[in-house]
Amino acid sequence: MNKSTYRVEFLPQKAAGYFPEGTPLRDAALTLGIVVESTCAGLGNCAKCKVIAGEGVSPLTPAEIKHLTPEEIEKGVRLSCQANLVADCTCTVPPGSHALGERVLTEDNVGTTALSPDLKKFFLTIPEHKLGEKFFEFEAVLEALREQGQHIAGYPHSAVASVPGLLNPASRDLTAVIDHDRLITLEPGDTTNRLFGVAIDIGTTTLAARLVNLQNGEILAMASALNPQRAHGADIISRIHYLVEHPDGLQRLHRMVIHEINRLIETMTGEAGIRLQEIYKVVLVGNTVMHHLALNINPRHIAYKPYTPVLQGPTRFAAAQLEIAIHPEGSVYFPPNLACFVGSDLTAVLTVLDLLETTEPALVVDLGTNGEVVLGNREKILCTSAPAGPAWEGASIEWGMPAARGAIERAAVNNGELRILTIGQEKPLGLCGSGLIDLVCEFRRIGLIDPSGRILGPDEAPATVPEALRRRILVRDSGAHDVAVARTDDGKWITLTQKDVREVQLAKAAVKTGIDMLMQEYGLSASDISRVYISGGFGNHVRARDLHRLGLISRDIREKQLLFIGNAALAGAEAILRSRTMREKAEHLARMIQFVEIADRPDFQDVFVNAMTFPEFG
Repeated sequence: MNKSTYRVEFLPQKAAGYFPEGTPLRDAALTLGIVVESTCAGLGNCAKCKVIAGEGVSPLTPAEIKHLTPEEIEKGVRLSCQANLVADCTCTVPPGSHALGERVLTEDNVGTTALSPDLKKFFLTIPEHKLGEKFFEFEAVLEALREQGQHIAGYPHSAVASVPGLLNPASRDLTAVIDHDRLITLEPGDTTNRLFGVAIDIGTTTLAARLVNLQNGEILAMASALNPQRAHGADIISRIHYLVEHPDGLQRLHRMVIHEINRLIETMTGEAGIRLQEIYKVVLVGNTVMHHLALNINPRHIAYKPYTPVLQGPTRFAAAQLEIAIHPEGSVYFPPNLACFVGSDLTAVLTVLDLLETTEPALVVDLGTNGEVVLGNREKILCTSAPAGPAWEGASIEWGMPAARGAIERAAVNNGELRILTIGQEKPLGLCGSGLIDLVCEFRRIGLIDPSGRILGPDEAPATVPEALRRRILVRDSGAHDVAVARTDDGKWITLTQKDVREVQLAKAAVKTGIDMLMQEYGLSASDISRVYISGGFGNHVRARDLHRLGLISRDIREKQLLFIGNAALAGAEAILRSRTMREKAEHLARMIQFVEIADRPDFQDVFVNAMTFPEFG
């Protein structure tokens, strides 16, 4: 029996559509291009997807009764993942529930790669055919390229079919576009001054992109956005579970990321004033799950033992195959992945570092949702996965949000007062990763948080906790304590909860365990490490002293040995786009790096539990 279909309209976007009975409001919003903030893949746990709905939706669920206040219920607030259509409906998405598209774009600190790309243009003049001479026009094009040292191994049908329209008595000049040994297209006349490419880092939480002029190396535009797949889970395992449970899950996640990639490309080309057809190459990097989803390959086996990805790579596809909005025959290149949870994003990071050129062991720590740790030198390089979860990005935190305007990014206790700084100096909306870490480290410093991670009550907190802050300690029904941090514009308290502190501990412990177990495997101690590279967009916002205060980095490694390299994955993608040598280096690294699986080791649990605690302050 066919279900009835109902109309739902979302305000203030004024977007409307018809959906089958039983469709969650969140899914309807996503279909209409409205990404409602959500980090629990629609399970009703995060309580961030609040909307205001009147008639036309199903009754309150137990999850909503648990997470919504009586005042919110009275106003018609619903969790959009729990409220299903049962009739026509008008729904308002409040500002706090709309996933913020604005993102503070992070830079890298690894320098610029010299220009020597695989992608090139060649201007050709094809000789005229003489009567009686054995002559084929496309073969003449290939011969002209061979004379310039270019031996073509492949070409699309469209390039061959274009030749009759390009070569005529009035003109024998054309331009060939080549990537490595593949002919992409032929163009009339001399277009050698128009050659552009794009580098994109597909992060679990954030996408970041750069548009590069491959004739002079200039970065023409940059753009970034939240990964829209977050609506179906804040981490990669949640997204795999989503696609396993939904027949169209793979297609939906694939389309979401491709749509966002195209939006970023269109934004940058519009800013730079160039045509999409003039982009001939995109270099993409990401963890193995992001890699598979971008390529429309099911990553379901990565989530279950023995954690098996489908494809290592490197991979090249024509843009039209993936519906990426550049020249249809343009190249889409993914560097190789390294292991089950260690993707081409880490390959890209290592490409712009010098581990292959030194005998001194260095540590590389990626502070991302799907974190990774690398240890080694030119003799041997080990890597492992350190899945920290989304806490660094503000997800899984009660008042968490991305690093966008209004996010608390800095906090300090000075002269007996808690002082905060928000991005854009605007009214506080929530906590981003750096603000979260600042709060935890400051509260640990003054003794409000003990070494086990427990927020102390007002009667047990030491005298080092100022009275003004002591009065902000809230007691939950469970007996746990939260701390009121700042008021929002509508008078609600943004709080740091006990659960938030535990999320920080879990994230820190995952990374610290990866570091400790790789050093154990390598036979090194912290004093043997020459330098530590901290990568990831979040890594540009955390301070060296906080890494020591959290206990994530040993105090045997001095602050001057810590190098914050920002979004080095994007820098590596750009380097591969710019340089054939860098592309070859990336492929060499993937062959030589050894992956260490730490989760199944007998001492893993003990190391992880020890890593949960905060060090004594000093």
